[in-house]
Amino acid sequence: MKKSYSIPFMWMLGTFLVMSMTLLVPVWPGTLFETVVAAQSLEAHDLSNLRSADITDAQLRSYMARARSEGLSESQAFALARERGLPASEAEALRARIRAMEASGEEAFETVGKEYSEVPVEPEDRPAPRQRDAEVRRTFGSDVFREDGIAFEPSRQIPTPESYIVGPGDEIIVDIWGETTNLYRLEVSHEGTVSIDHLGPIYVHGLSISEVETRILDKLQTLYSGLRPGSRDANTFARISIGRLRSIQVTMIGEVSTPGDYTVSSLSTVYNALYLAGGPGNKGSYRNIRVVRDNEIISELDLYDFLIHGDQSDNIRLHDQDVIQVLPFRNRVEISGKVMRNGYFQMKEKETLNDLIDYAGGFTDKAYTRHVRIHRNTPIERSVVSVRKDFFGEFVLQNGDQVFIDEILDRFENRVQISGGIWRGGTYELSEGLTLAGLIKKADGLRPDVSYERGVIHRLREDSSHELISFDLRRLMNDPERYDIYLQREDRVYLPTVYDLKDRFSVSISGAVRDGGSFDFKEGMTLEDLILLAGGFQEAASEARIEISRRIIGESAPEQRGRELAEMFKFEVPRDLSIRDDMTEFELKPYDQIFVRRRPDYTAQQHVRIEGEVLYPGTYALATRNERISDLIERAGGLTNEAFFDGATLVRYLDRTDVDIDFTSSMERLDRGGRERRVGIDLYSIVSKPGSREDLMLREGDIIRIPERMQTVRVSGAVMQDVEIRYQPGKSLGYYIDRAGGFTENAKNRRAYVIYANGDVDRRKNYFFGIFRNNPTIQPGAEIIIPEKVERERRSTGEVIAISSAVISMASTVAIMIDRLSR
Repeated sequence: MKKSYSIPFMWMLGTFLVMSMTLLVPVWPGTLFETVVAAQSLEAHDLSNLRSADITDAQLRSYMARARSEGLSESQAFALARERGLPASEAEALRARIRAMEASGEEAFETVGKEYSEVPVEPEDRPAPRQRDAEVRRTFGSDVFREDGIAFEPSRQIPTPESYIVGPGDEIIVDIWGETTNLYRLEVSHEGTVSIDHLGPIYVHGLSISEVETRILDKLQTLYSGLRPGSRDANTFARISIGRLRSIQVTMIGEVSTPGDYTVSSLSTVYNALYLAGGPGNKGSYRNIRVVRDNEIISELDLYDFLIHGDQSDNIRLHDQDVIQVLPFRNRVEISGKVMRNGYFQMKEKETLNDLIDYAGGFTDKAYTRHVRIHRNTPIERSVVSVRKDFFGEFVLQNGDQVFIDEILDRFENRVQISGGIWRGGTYELSEGLTLAGLIKKADGLRPDVSYERGVIHRLREDSSHELISFDLRRLMNDPERYDIYLQREDRVYLPTVYDLKDRFSVSISGAVRDGGSFDFKEGMTLEDLILLAGGFQEAASEARIEISRRIIGESAPEQRGRELAEMFKFEVPRDLSIRDDMTEFELKPYDQIFVRRRPDYTAQQHVRIEGEVLYPGTYALATRNERISDLIERAGGLTNEAFFDGATLVRYLDRTDVDIDFTSSMERLDRGGRERRVGIDLYSIVSKPGSREDLMLREGDIIRIPERMQTVRVSGAVMQDVEIRYQPGKSLGYYIDRAGGFTENAKNRRAYVIYANGDVDRRKNYFFGIFRNNPTIQPGAEIIIPEKVERERRSTGEVIAISSAVISMASTVAIMIDRLSR
């Protein structure tokens, strides 16, 4: 299929060639591209003198966008440019500029439609060689040509091979030194000659580099008399080398991913050209690739020689106008399962299953190798073939065969297991004639805690059902000849220990010990031993009152159930847990529970705090269990002249275990998750009548707050404005509400209440359906709160009718039932 390119692109590309910017793309016969290239000078095809600094960002973006539209990746474009002589350092510099443009947010590869819209390039005109379908991706060897990170480029860092054939476009360097010095850079013309001043043209086309050296040196001897190669009298010397290599054109045809003409370096080989063309296509053969030169097949390549063995002996160097033909594959098979490489492999005639397994890298460690399953196509239908291992080397594969390598079974053919009261439990080999006694010997014998009364063997029958075989271990060990048992595959022997057949014995201790809890029971353990394991006594412990609760085991078959639930003991032990010589230490039994009681009078200091208008506010320790508020005020030096009696409050915490004993600031204790409660107190009565009912006893964590004199009243809630109003003696509740702007529309004025400064609460009382009201007295520091009405969602007319109908229906039903029952 011929390719079409837009005229603006041809003009731009020709301009870039003249500017020595051309990063080569494959040349397609019969297109306008040939005309443009032919019109350019040789210098336009040579990128060896190109410098990245001479290329603008716009030129770089435009050309790379066009390369992408032609199906070339960045790696391919630069690989082609390297073939035309672009230095590696300049290529890396251009790549770095592309990365920098991408990092800065610029579009390094502009879409073709932005600048070239006259002739749209159809995607199918030039398939990207790296885009393969799933079948091709699974074909062995395709990843070599698919991955962008892999690039086959001829090395330019090696001496020119002596067999290299010189042709038009090559640069020959003649370096002369000695009595006379000179340097010639000779470019082979299209006629195949090089020209040296005063010597005329010298024909070198088709000669090897060694033959060119001989011919040129022969001619130079007429100009340089001291130049006598191989002579001792020579005083002038010369060396011939290749400078810039020429480019050649090769043609890729057949089942290749991207057929066409390609311009490559004269050092390129068949593999270099195949990579540029994307490798064999969907139907292309990896085993039969031809090189045609002067209409004759000069070489046939098998890529498997390189892919499997690394053999490149057939990877010949290309000449100008060579044709590389990729033939269709003839025989392709698929292998899957437990081999190193899964996928499609192309086979030659008479290649066998053994060859395929070698190509696939061999079996994995879990492959079932006794038989191999093959699905094969017949002229009518499909068939299954099973091939034994002995015939792998004789079984010839056919096109379309699917080979399956199964996994070995997850089972053992000679395994027995042993666990329990032996030294080395685990898995052992079932050797011929292995018995139970022999397996115990393999496991290094019995442990001292093994139970000799009974052991069991879990056996797997031939029908996969399970059987349990019990044996007397004592008889087995005393008389193995009589009581020994022959083992079978998958037998599992279990020898219990004496501890496996008992509960785990333990004892527990709690109360006034440092680290109480449950402990493993040991024979001979005493009460003092357990207290020692628990870290000893706490300071509050009463060593004179230790209580032990013992479990009642009872009889196995009693006539009547007993009434006792536990056996109780009380003891006194030395606080230092010293060992007594009179052997009176109490010995514990399994499941005993020990309780160490606290001393009745042991009490840690308890603290309260007094804040506000006293002479010495702060934290105080309670001296007695019945200390009162008046006692604390007296210890604090009494009240100041500014103390506000009506505002005194007691703050008490419901959960005293959470009270912080170290009082630092009352503000830090305000947020206690709802546990803080204010208790209203009558400070007048407390001070005037100490010990009265108003003089409450203090508890740990209590805080007494006595504020200074207050002169305002606060109004909040459903009023026009939340305000704080100066207290006016004798004014009623209504006065302060009016000063706050009055009630709002949703105010529940009948539910108004007052919170006094000491925490007491009083509310408005209504009598005779609200006709008469009794308002609470207002005092300084009080807060008047007007509740708000809860807005209820109004029901629609339909909802009201539905509810009314349901009520009427229910009432009618009840009336009918009553009428019937009354008859």
